[in-house]
Amino acid sequence: MKIVISDCSWNSYDVEKKYLPADAEIVCAQVRSEEDILSICKDADAVLSEYGPYTRRVLEKLPKLKIISNSAMGVDNIDLAAAKELGIAVANVPDYCFFEVAEHAMALMISTLRNIVGYDRKVHEKVWDFAVAPKLYRIDGITLGMIGCGRIPQKVPVMAKGFGMNLIGYDPYLPREVADKFNIKMVSMEELAEQSSVILSHVPLMPATVKMVDRRFFEGLKKSPVFVNTSRGGTVDYDALCDALRDGRVRAAALDVVDSEPADFNSDIFKFDNVIFTPHAAFYSETALEEVRRRSAENVVHFFTPSTTRSAMS
Repeated sequence: MKIVISDCSWNSYDVEKKYLPADAEIVCAQVRSEEDILSICKDADAVLSEYGPYTRRVLEKLPKLKIISNSAMGVDNIDLAAAKELGIAVANVPDYCFFEVAEHAMALMISTLRNIVGYDRKVHEKVWDFAVAPKLYRIDGITLGMIGCGRIPQKVPVMAKGFGMNLIGYDPYLPREVADKFNIKMVSMEELAEQSSVILSHVPLMPATVKMVDRRFFEGLKKSPVFVNTSRGGTVDYDALCDALRDGRVRAAALDVVDSEPADFNSDIFKFDNVIFTPHAAFYSETALEEVRRRSAENVVHFFTPSTTRSAMS
């Protein structure tokens, strides 16, 4: 059996090799293009991927491939329809960094609402003056609007409640009982835009969510909120966000993702002093990293292990 680790962000493969079959041929690579995948994975039985572009064109030319295990929460780099048609299984690790992303989202929110980064920049410029900040307001009692209320955002309410925030959310797929459990008042996107003092966007990237946070949404803002994005850059219209920052409809933003990665630092979004960034790092902790790599490898092992053997092993 040939298993290809086609790409990863950490340039290390020790964890994966520890859990993959000892008798397998394991090839480690760092693909950048469809052509790279076709060259390196042409006779692979299984692939561990992260960002590699597994398009229909690629999948149709990998006749031995039986499973792609994505070492990530999402699978937007894989043509799922093509994989299904071709009988190629797709697996991911959907819950490995729930705590990290929720913690990161809260850190971005609080840092922005309290101007932590702005104050730090001024102090390093030897300016010791609380008044150099924009107007700050008490966090207790403000309304947090959550676009997307899946399992990661569901960890945010517990933290936000500790700061005294009121919670509203938009998620057409969230069961009412789950919203009630977390004390999230479900509203329309228009109502969320009107009522929120801080907005957290966290929705998966799929055809239905491309630029779902759009110009119409930003034009409907009423409270000049802080805008935080910890999902995917492609879910937000960044041109519209820039316009909202220019005219003050968005007071400030905190972004873990942008609409082009690796980041194009010539983009307009990087020209604003009232925007803080982290480099798509919300998922990261050593704990989460070990987990996603281990479980991605285990997905492959489980796929090739007969169910009777799995039952005996469990």
